[in-house]
Amino acid sequence: MEYIITNKKNDIKDFIKKYKNKKFTIKNKDEQFQVKLIKEKSVISPKLSFYCIQTIELSTNENVKYVFKISFNDPLIHKPSFEKVYINNISKSEKYSGSEVVMFVIDFLKSFKQIKKAYLYDGSEVSCKNSDDKFDLSLYKLLTSHLGFYQKFGFRLVTYNDEDIDNKMIKIARKVSNYKVSDILRNFEKIIRLIEKHKENVFVKKINSWDKTLEEEKLNKISKYMFNLGYLYYSLSGYRDSTFGECMKKMNENKCFMVSQIFDCLVNDTDMLYVEFKSGKEKIKSIFLYDFYKLCIYRKNYEWKGMYCKNL
Repeated sequence: MEYIITNKKNDIKDFIKKYKNKKFTIKNKDEQFQVKLIKEKSVISPKLSFYCIQTIELSTNENVKYVFKISFNDPLIHKPSFEKVYINNISKSEKYSGSEVVMFVIDFLKSFKQIKKAYLYDGSEVSCKNSDDKFDLSLYKLLTSHLGFYQKFGFRLVTYNDEDIDNKMIKIARKVSNYKVSDILRNFEKIIRLIEKHKENVFVKKINSWDKTLEEEKLNKISKYMFNLGYLYYSLSGYRDSTFGECMKKMNENKCFMVSQIFDCLVNDTDMLYVEFKSGKEKIKSIFLYDFYKLCIYRKNYEWKGMYCKNL
């Protein structure tokens, strides 16, 4: 059995009636995937169930099982829906790139007249060429081309109040990517000197949510912080004549694993989120770190934790 994607809008109910509990092939021009249409129980509301489509081919990404999986379920209210659907995951396959799979899924969903919106979480990663390291693809894209991976396909962050976080995020991504590495390094040098001079008497502030900062707190885990900041300084020092965005591009071409480690250090280590350092009358603020962390907070989207939506 096969389902061929065309410009004609089909009825999703007729589709489910024909293909439910079956394995079949979805074709879109020269691309095709074998899939199966099954019914699953809701984890949140066990009394409810919904249909989902998943590929027979398994993903090459160890973090997800299928090349793509689509649930006919509204992720905002956790109820079965044909109007709002949830894309559980998208991954590259042995034959097709991640971008090609995204377009395949979009074209498939667009072929039904009932489906109006598609939702997903952005967990896109890319593997380094010469190591086992991976890094956040959307953050890299924001810093180098100012659009996250799924944003280039028309997906936009979901917010309660319809605030245009995407444009704010793109604006700050441009700002972060245009910082001169030489200026970042000089700022890091001042922070290092202040901590070395005052040690246990250093107080810090870090971003809490959006662009708000927490009250002052004492700098703990000094050795760990100095090690991480020193690593960042060492990693960036070979790119003094570049902007931060240019630096990320060059690193990805030559030393991809360093992009992974810089992102891991800056984004995943909660002990690195400080943007202001103070001891007595001495105070140093890192505008670069402030803007970088604000970008990360926008990306995660405070209300919906990074859920994206595309109108179909």
